[in-house]
Amino acid sequence: MRFIVNAVAVTLISMTAGINQGICCSSFPAGFTAISATVRTDTSSTDTVQSKTPVDTNHVDPHAFIRNGVLPEKLSIYPFSSFQQALKGKVAGLYIQEPSGEPGSEMGMFIRGMPFPFTQHKDIYDAQPTVIVDGVPLIMDHPFAFNIQQYDFNRIGPATNILAAIDLNNIASITVLKDFADAAVYGPRAANGGVILIKTKAPVIGGRKISFNTYFGFVQRPRIYTTNGRYENSFRQPFYEEYATTDDKLNYPLYLRDSTNNAYYGPSDWTDLYYKNAFVRAASASLSSGTDRANFRFSAGNQQTNNTADNTRLDRYNAMFEINMLPVTWLTISSMISAARLERKRNTTLRDRYAEVQYLPDLSYPLPPNKHYYSQYLKEYDESIDQNLSNVITGYFRLNFKFASDFNFSSNFGFDYNEGLRDIFYPSTLMETVNYVSNYYGYNQRIIFDNTLTFHHSWQQKHDLTLEAGEVFQADANKYNYTYAYKGPNDLIKVNMLHSDPSKTAEYLSSKAFDRALINMFLDKQQHHLLSFYGRLAYRYKERLDFSVLLRADGSSSAQPDNWWSFSPTFSAGWDLKNALLQDKAAVSAFRIHASWGRVARLFTDDRFGEGPQYISDLSFSNNPVKFSYDAFPALSRPYNLGYVGYGLQWPYTDQLDVGLDLGLLDNRLNAVLDLYNKTDHNMLLGVPFAAEYGYNMAYKNGLQVRNRGVDLSLRAMVFPEGHRFQWIPGVNINYNNNTLQALPDGLDELIVGSGTQMLKTGHAIDQYWVLQNQGIYTDDAEVPLNPETHKPMSYRNIPLRKGDPKWVDMNGDYNIDDHDKVLKGHMLPAVSGEFDNDFFYGPFSLNLSFYYALGRRILNQEMSNHMDFANREGKIDMDAVKEITFWQKAGDETKYPRYNPWSTVIPYQPDQDLFLENGSFLKLRNISLQYDLTATKWWHKSSPINKLVVYLTVSNLFTLTPYSGGDPELAGFNGYDTGYGLPIPRTYTLGAKLDL
Repeated sequence: MRFIVNAVAVTLISMTAGINQGICCSSFPAGFTAISATVRTDTSSTDTVQSKTPVDTNHVDPHAFIRNGVLPEKLSIYPFSSFQQALKGKVAGLYIQEPSGEPGSEMGMFIRGMPFPFTQHKDIYDAQPTVIVDGVPLIMDHPFAFNIQQYDFNRIGPATNILAAIDLNNIASITVLKDFADAAVYGPRAANGGVILIKTKAPVIGGRKISFNTYFGFVQRPRIYTTNGRYENSFRQPFYEEYATTDDKLNYPLYLRDSTNNAYYGPSDWTDLYYKNAFVRAASASLSSGTDRANFRFSAGNQQTNNTADNTRLDRYNAMFEINMLPVTWLTISSMISAARLERKRNTTLRDRYAEVQYLPDLSYPLPPNKHYYSQYLKEYDESIDQNLSNVITGYFRLNFKFASDFNFSSNFGFDYNEGLRDIFYPSTLMETVNYVSNYYGYNQRIIFDNTLTFHHSWQQKHDLTLEAGEVFQADANKYNYTYAYKGPNDLIKVNMLHSDPSKTAEYLSSKAFDRALINMFLDKQQHHLLSFYGRLAYRYKERLDFSVLLRADGSSSAQPDNWWSFSPTFSAGWDLKNALLQDKAAVSAFRIHASWGRVARLFTDDRFGEGPQYISDLSFSNNPVKFSYDAFPALSRPYNLGYVGYGLQWPYTDQLDVGLDLGLLDNRLNAVLDLYNKTDHNMLLGVPFAAEYGYNMAYKNGLQVRNRGVDLSLRAMVFPEGHRFQWIPGVNINYNNNTLQALPDGLDELIVGSGTQMLKTGHAIDQYWVLQNQGIYTDDAEVPLNPETHKPMSYRNIPLRKGDPKWVDMNGDYNIDDHDKVLKGHMLPAVSGEFDNDFFYGPFSLNLSFYYALGRRILNQEMSNHMDFANREGKIDMDAVKEITFWQKAGDETKYPRYNPWSTVIPYQPDQDLFLENGSFLKLRNISLQYDLTATKWWHKSSPINKLVVYLTVSNLFTLTPYSGGDPELAGFNGYDTGYGLPIPRTYTLGAKLDL
């Protein structure tokens, strides 16, 4: 077990800050109230969100809240740079993947497991749940830009996390709908396990409210064990002494030969320039006022988040305005508009720069670890430009009609738009006299129009009936323009003037500034329309029995013409045993069981699938993914690199069975929520091998089927009796998930995917590693087994194994190690994950400790594999030979690995073996906060105009317990590989205050 110190923390939390999650208000400690705990306790409403009203906290269903709810008031004091960070561990069944601590970088959210195999980076985009803000489903970045990329690292353009635009200070409630009894009404948007609902704060009715929240603090640089040429030379010498030939010794790297070279053998103090303490700050203010006939709320804020590494930063500026009017008693008019701007300072890694430029210079000499020499490189880099901007705007206009007492009609027009811009210039001094410029502009646009008619009636205090009918129209558009050029006339011209007029502009600013042959332009656009109709019936009898039926039809423009429509039913039922059978049992406060089964259609994420066989402007060749012309003449070709799309493709869909119970004991001092689920994704598309004579590398076919089974468990308790001056409220969220591949297209039993690095096999999990099993080292040629039939030694892909080679297990007994001897081991995602949360209260003080954990996952330590495989990664003009400045950072223990012959042609330190597969489980003390509520003290003047004044101190990422030998076990990529490129999640200290007037 290894102990990583990540943060030290103490924070101030007020007793009115909404700390407790899911405990009924009657059981709160004195002075404690649940704030903004909006919970869906019925299954009504839909794509349309009704007019927001203040929450009656005295009637919050604690079990519905424990299952699905998150308290934003509890989260807004922390310096989270993204919405996903705020949700980590907060809801059982929701797993957040953070592959890098770089502010504003992309993150993944998965509800109840992986819906399909992640064979490439773009698959992460298609697996994200929909986030819905006040009834508007947010549109995210589209992954189609990956089609023109040579390297599968980051998406071109800003690649900024769009959800980082959400200001937690504006949120009244966050609800994660996992059960299809609630989520299926959102149709295909719920296909990835459910949806995440956000309701923003409602305007104040009858008075005025001014709120202010601010904090400032810093992130602390980590402790790093640095190395230099002397360390690297000492590491390599034993290999040279034991295995190197004369030619190997003559080819010893030049930068390690001269021990008097101060650039590599001098002080390794590069960390003084790379890792730095940095400030974080935020300020948010809101003004709300009005009457019951007209009211408004306006808010604005700014947040700056820095990382300790590589001077990375994210600045967010946001504003929001909402207004509600009631011109007549039967009509409510509501409107909201929210805007945000994200300015992101990205990392300066060589890998990402070379991937963008698609050009590799001489890699014989890495960056030196001495800060004097490293600063000279940074000085040249400072002449470059890398501007990353994202603008986000969301809003709605809504009419709500109330007819008599039973009918309600709501009409909603909503929109969401985000755009990304990235301008890059790299001077010739960074790339062997070749400079580079690129410009990217892309946008994602969604317009939604929906109408809902609802009938609700109760009679005889026994029967409650709701009938609902709705229509939804959604139009999406995604577009990008991307241009890059090489070899401008000098480094003073840092923009690509492609459209300038030579007759009106100086020669150096004309289109001749960049040779036409060295200019590349790309553009793409996709459009999608979704039309949906649904009807729903919900009935409840005496608060004891309830059931509902939902029927929905969805028509998509991305489906093929003979299969435009998909039909989806959902059924749910519940039985309240407390009201039906246990009314006289005082110890049982609540006891309800429920079950649901639902089907949700899954949309095609690319409009190519709706078109069948097609031609595109693609004339690709091996070292560049897309070219659109031949000798300057535009041409069309089949999309050979993208795969063949034929006719007869059917809608994929998701079925989910959910059975659960809600239990409250001892006047709800102990609450438990348990859900068992079986979620199966049917008929999904997957690229399978195709006849090579047609030129395609694969063809897309239906037939992929993946099942996720698991358990969600949430517990909350009040340890001491109500009214006790000291109170402790612990809570735990636990999710256990297991996935199984049930079917492949064409009835296949197994399929190699992911550029030959991943195996899918029916009956096995889809997130397993496909690796060779390592059992040590052959210390002598005589140890290598001989084939009794041929009397030849065991081989690796027909290369005889020798002294210094790995002992790989020969699974099929053919005395030849190859792909047939690989096995499926471990899991990329955790089997068990969640949070252990503790709230302590004493007078005006409150303390929160939040532990975050993931168990039963494996990480493939590719960073250590790369380091051990130095012989094959030295001096080549290849991405594998790139050495970042972090190359001079000790990341693991080399002595735990056998000393293989690194020059062996079997590549003994290749990553796809269980030698580098490690236990990636961890437990983190992620957040500590201490709050002090001045307005809850005895000496506070009650006549003060200040309604609430809370000061708080927080510390994030205090420590991590993990057996993993590499860095932070959270920083693994989508495929479970730890490449070492994830920037650390920093230890952060903040001091802040919240004020209400």
